[in-house]
Amino acid sequence: MPTALQIETRRLRLLPFAAAAIDALLAGDGERADQLTGARFPRPLGPPPLMENVLPIVRDQLRLSPETAGWWTWLAIDRASGAITGALGFGGPPDEEGAVMIGYATYPGAEHQGLATEATEGLVQWALAQPGVTRVCASIPQGNMPAQRVAQKVGMQVAGRVWEEEIDDVLLYEIRHGEDG
Repeated sequence: MPTALQIETRRLRLLPFAAAAIDALLAGDGERADQLTGARFPRPLGPPPLMENVLPIVRDQLRLSPETAGWWTWLAIDRASGAITGALGFGGPPDEEGAVMIGYATYPGAEHQGLATEATEGLVQWALAQPGVTRVCASIPQGNMPAQRVAQKVGMQVAGRVWEEEIDDVLLYEIRHGEDG
């Protein structure tokens, strides 16, 4: 049951990861997860990389406020094959200053093809077109060169450094409304 809220890029279809589909994935029901998303999750079935701990929180937020679906996790789906290549998304709706924080990850086998860049660019453009959004940010560990390259390719620039628990010092990338990506 794909949602009406979708973004299409040259090779990808992005759609919000719905609460029911998250439940199916977390329960290990790949057939149901595939049916609910209209796409195919990689096997063996598992959450998108780096999202194991956040998906239950996202699911709960979606149940509390379904109208915020675009501000949480999105799936990146290969338009040609229907395979889910990764996930990306925000940490919730824009804050009082109009900022949203984005993150992205690809499933094994989908790396080094420009898919994270393509998906991130599509989602950044979508976010910056939303009312009240002034900037999109990403906090990236200094040693994560692939994530830094994605940020740079979509037009983000280093805005500073921030400290994050469990990660330590990270680079804060951002792109502001009106800047070319």
